[in-house]
Amino acid sequence: MTFLPVVERELRVAARRRSAYWGRFAAGLAGSVLFALIWKAADESEQDRGADALQAISAVIFVYAGLAGLLVTCDCLSEEKREGTLGLLFLTDLKGHDVVLGKLAATSVNILYGMLAVMPMLAIPFLVGGVAWPEMLRIALVSLNLLFCFLSIGLFVSALCRRDSLALTLSILVGLTVAMGGPSLSQIQRFPFRELAALSSPAAGCMLAFRTAYAKEPAAFWANTAATQLYGWIFLSLSCWLTRRAWQDEALGIRRPRREAAPSSARAQRRRENLDANPFLWRAARSGPRPAMVWMAMIGVTIVLLALMHWSGIPYWAPGSDLILLAAAGFVLKAWLAVEASRALSEDRRDGGLELLLTTPLHERDIVRGQAGALARQFGPPAAGLALANLAFLAANERRWPLEGRMELVWMHLIAAFFLAADMRALSWTGMWLGLVNRKANRAALLALARIVFLPVALYAFALYVLSFLLKKYADIEMYFYVLWCLPGLAADMYFGFTARRKLLSQFRSIVSEGAARKTPAKPSAAAATLMAEAA
Repeated sequence: MTFLPVVERELRVAARRRSAYWGRFAAGLAGSVLFALIWKAADESEQDRGADALQAISAVIFVYAGLAGLLVTCDCLSEEKREGTLGLLFLTDLKGHDVVLGKLAATSVNILYGMLAVMPMLAIPFLVGGVAWPEMLRIALVSLNLLFCFLSIGLFVSALCRRDSLALTLSILVGLTVAMGGPSLSQIQRFPFRELAALSSPAAGCMLAFRTAYAKEPAAFWANTAATQLYGWIFLSLSCWLTRRAWQDEALGIRRPRREAAPSSARAQRRRENLDANPFLWRAARSGPRPAMVWMAMIGVTIVLLALMHWSGIPYWAPGSDLILLAAAGFVLKAWLAVEASRALSEDRRDGGLELLLTTPLHERDIVRGQAGALARQFGPPAAGLALANLAFLAANERRWPLEGRMELVWMHLIAAFFLAADMRALSWTGMWLGLVNRKANRAALLALARIVFLPVALYAFALYVLSFLLKKYADIEMYFYVLWCLPGLAADMYFGFTARRKLLSQFRSIVSEGAARKTPAKPSAAAATLMAEAA
């Protein structure tokens, strides 16, 4: 019998996949461009520039290994459970580790190719000087170690969950707990094992791998490397154990009845009003998250950020510190909105519910507007509360700011409040459209965030970098600061938001009935036409 047959099959398929080669080429090209930009921006000696470039490239690789490891595996097993195909594999003599390792090979090969394509960028600072080859090898070891650990966390959560949105959220929470739990415990003064708690985090190896930290405590680096490996093998073993036993959970078409408390009179009245206004609004408002859950998440993020600021020694009332809280809370709110907007229509289309709705007198525009109204009712009050908190911080801290930077911070608060509303509006329409045309809701949510949030930030950073070479003085750059900040974000919101809204209202029925790739009618062959003529 072939050893690990699923792994062999997945590797053979990946070797013939075009995305593996194009992804490796894109990763290598992005790494080369990033290294060139960092090398050009540094105004130091060659040895210092080599050390700075190594740290910048390493930070990008570390973040890529953690995020990509979670995102590519968090839905691989849960998707099989939703479609009911996971149990078919266990009709053979396959074991749990065969299936899990096969999924690990199928999802990680492109990520591993991308990392290997960027790894040669680490050797350039070594050739220039100022960087020793053991430091370069330690960084490569930490990168691969992080990738294995977070891939295993994603597999564990995927074996545990069934819904894709829950698997994505839980994988991020588990990853953050593993990465930040140890450093958080080390900040408690009376905790007895503070040093061990700090070393238990996989993120600690990202700092211990560099020359200065490694020279002080070489044993700490290897202890952290062993702890990260232990995390990976523990989560991988749990994935194998759960996959063998959990493939029958909630079989296809069988859902456990959800016990719901009797609604109060005010809540029942709101439901009747929603039903009278729009039947799909009534249905979407029931199935989506309640605003209280969003409020609790915002409060939790605020508490965590305040604790991190306290541990880092950042004063709460320092100029601009409130912008850190508002930006982080706003990003969590936008990410949740993107996930929820993509999930609703994606699940309904995948289950065939949208096709059934289109057979009723309910118009497709009512479906789209009902879903948009449900999103506005769920996320509108928390967004308004965050905008009011922004203005409250502005009013409370205005006198604390120095006179020379007061107007600048005022404009930054006002622009942040404006883009919170504009981004959420664009994300709701973009997420609904991408969820309709994509079968995977997590992929649609990430694409929506990439278009509305990440793309403007990347364009702003690139434009500011190019402008720094064209204009010699910072005062000359400062006059373009707000234009470069606002223009990409406003353009992305208007283009992607209005385009998604237009397509949703005009192509909804055709996408639901025919799919994103339109079906072309088959033409009968000449032989079939001859036979039909003879039969007639």
